[in-house]
Amino acid sequence: MEEVVFSSQKFREVLEDARKLMIRLEFSSVEWDSAPSAIDWGFALLYASAITSIQSERAQSAVLRIATACILASDAEEAHKAAAAALLERCGNHMAVELAESRDRISPEAWRRLPAALRLEVIRSRIDYSVRLSDERLLAVNPFQSKFWEAVRSNDWLSVSAPTSAGKSRIIREYFLENTRQTDSFTLVYLVPTRALIEEVSRDLRRELPSDVGVFTMPWDPDLKESSKTVLVVTQERLHLVLELIPSLTVTLLFVDEAQSLSSDERGILLQYAIERTIRRSPKAQVLFASPLTSNPEMFIENAPPNQRSDSFVSETVTVNQNLLWIEGISRKPKRRAVFLVSDEGKHRLGELVLAQRTVNVHMRIALVASALAGNTPGNIIYVNGQSEAESVAKAIFEQLPPVMEVDKEIEDLQELIKTAVHSKYLLVDVLERRVAFHYGNMPLVVRTEIERLFGEGKIYYLICTSTLLEGVNLPCRTIFMRNPKKGTGNPLSEGDFWNLAGRAGRWGKEFAGNVVCVDTDDDKLWPNLPQVRKRSQITRAVSKGLDETSGLISFVRAADEVPNDSVSESLFAYLCSRYLAGESNQALLDHVPHESERSEIERAVKYATTDLKIPAEIITRHTSIAPISMERLLDNFRQSGKMPNDLVLPLPEESDAKERVQEALVRIGATMTNVFGKPQSDNDRRKWQLANLIVNWMKGMPLARLIDQRIRTNKNSNIAAAIRDVMRDIETIARFHAPKYLACYADLLEVYSGEFGLRTTAQVDYAMMLELGVSRSSEVVLMSLGLSRTTTVALSEFIGVDEWTRAEALEWLAAQNFDGLGVPVLLQREINDMLENAATCDRTEPEAQ
Repeated sequence: MEEVVFSSQKFREVLEDARKLMIRLEFSSVEWDSAPSAIDWGFALLYASAITSIQSERAQSAVLRIATACILASDAEEAHKAAAAALLERCGNHMAVELAESRDRISPEAWRRLPAALRLEVIRSRIDYSVRLSDERLLAVNPFQSKFWEAVRSNDWLSVSAPTSAGKSRIIREYFLENTRQTDSFTLVYLVPTRALIEEVSRDLRRELPSDVGVFTMPWDPDLKESSKTVLVVTQERLHLVLELIPSLTVTLLFVDEAQSLSSDERGILLQYAIERTIRRSPKAQVLFASPLTSNPEMFIENAPPNQRSDSFVSETVTVNQNLLWIEGISRKPKRRAVFLVSDEGKHRLGELVLAQRTVNVHMRIALVASALAGNTPGNIIYVNGQSEAESVAKAIFEQLPPVMEVDKEIEDLQELIKTAVHSKYLLVDVLERRVAFHYGNMPLVVRTEIERLFGEGKIYYLICTSTLLEGVNLPCRTIFMRNPKKGTGNPLSEGDFWNLAGRAGRWGKEFAGNVVCVDTDDDKLWPNLPQVRKRSQITRAVSKGLDETSGLISFVRAADEVPNDSVSESLFAYLCSRYLAGESNQALLDHVPHESERSEIERAVKYATTDLKIPAEIITRHTSIAPISMERLLDNFRQSGKMPNDLVLPLPEESDAKERVQEALVRIGATMTNVFGKPQSDNDRRKWQLANLIVNWMKGMPLARLIDQRIRTNKNSNIAAAIRDVMRDIETIARFHAPKYLACYADLLEVYSGEFGLRTTAQVDYAMMLELGVSRSSEVVLMSLGLSRTTTVALSEFIGVDEWTRAEALEWLAAQNFDGLGVPVLLQREINDMLENAATCDRTEPEAQ
């Protein structure tokens, strides 16, 4: 039937006309080449009805496009619109119907006025696309969610791939809730690729989970060990730490979100190790993987134990259509651009767009197109390739928009917070005046979260984003603009990443359709992977990539006596060593190596590195991203220093000589393990001093604004914007990532060195905790475990009179404070009050839970 329908020339023309109608309704500023075609809605709906049961992406997309265009069309009759709603119900797209009702595009329950046969079909579809929960509620689902629910109940390992807007997060959250209702004791792990997602996912789960279930995001949470009903929302780094700190922990359910992250170089290797380690400890755990637009989801379950039931599937469920537009130059018309619609039918010119002025620099190109096409309307994301570019494009957009006459109190509150928490001259403060913002991963969490909220509510019209969007951050929009998109430094965006990004446009239940606008597509240098038709991408694990193409690993093995520059190859070698020490065979992995000689060389190197170790095996497996030979070099450096262990111990951040001692540690690490803290120069290396200063002050809880002011005063020749970005980058990449990784290893190796003297070093501090969180007192850790951001915790820290307290004592103290009198910014007060309200709700519902 699908081929019969699509072989109809008239249907294909009607489908294309429906696509053009949607774009015409969205963008009124385009000068159209032709008048809109009249659509025979009776014919269109009849043909669309013939393919509603076909689950191919082509069929589902066509039905959705016809039905949505009909509902929005001014010339469609009410009977046609009711029939269109019935088609959406038949496809399980109840949220599109609810959206149309909420926007008064159709009358509520319009399908009830249809003939009896059609009414019965709607009722049957609603029954078919619902699942009964253990508490007897019925949950309305779409075809993907229905198939997932059936598969997850009958498999131990499951991998699913579906478009970004298919509702993966929602159905996973429901499955977590279902698990908590059915079991008295459990540990459910929700594994995410970024810290930003930790906060987003944990916040959503806390709102919905029963009051007696603990949602934990930090390995150092004081209540984690005692919890019998546990949900962990963590990155691979934090999961690895949890497994280290709680040897008795067993996992009931492991869900790996954004599973394509397994292909991401060194963090992908650590992710694989964390998954394997979890399964070794909890062989009966259910394991789930979810990824967007992956062609080979079965790859994620290839390591499932043979006695475990496993399955994978690719869903072609389409819940929201995307319109793909290309914007190209017109010869001899510098202020005009041609607008093209791209679809299965090819590339069709729609009309022209008039820009406000000529584009005299790169940043203005995308800004002028975006402002000309979308105007002064909300829901626009512009994807750029870096933080500096994000700020420049935001300023260019700002200049194109009219001043906002009516002051918005929430925008003002955000501006005040930015001035206090970041810097009074941060460009973000200025561009917010005209409802423009930029967003990147290094920003303080509380600022980034508020930007996302205001954008979602339509109070910020344009949001300029970097590759944070590719890491699963939930930022749905109406239109996304791109020009020369890259991922990382100099790497053109792959087709898979492009369509993952495009999925942010038009999220399910938020918009009828999304628009993906590619700017300057007539320049081949900007678009080496110019997308035309949505494709799925094949995922290869980072471990497999490193073993299939061994040049990096072989170079690392052959230069084992040198400080490594290739962190990916070192991580891969360390991973193989950790597996070997854990008693796992590497044979199946080494079979990927194409040449026997190289395979043997790698195998010998692993055995050599792990034989006759002077370092306990548990230290090597604890620091699984650092090669044993690098650890041996640092240990030898201790021995050759002529110093006693207590002279090398890492300091508490408040000690008077803390910066000098941290700098000395960074110099030793730089001479033996890594160049990430700056290339070796001398003991007075300026970069290492700068980072030692940052590390110590970060651990002490110094506010970000003071760290930035300090950097500006120190580097008087640098501009303020660059200094702000540099400090935030150093905090994320050095203070919160590389420093805890290497300083924690330094501390463990110092214990080994102390043992050679029959000594133990003075009580070591938990550098991983202090650097990851940016605080050093237990009382501050408790506040952050309650859900407060570091910005809010630091704002309160000077008023806290104790080093340690329980959660209950912290809540009592917070509830008693006069935050206005303490000068706490309004947005930070709201964060505290939201947390207190959530805690109070849990207390009120506790007796019912028992």
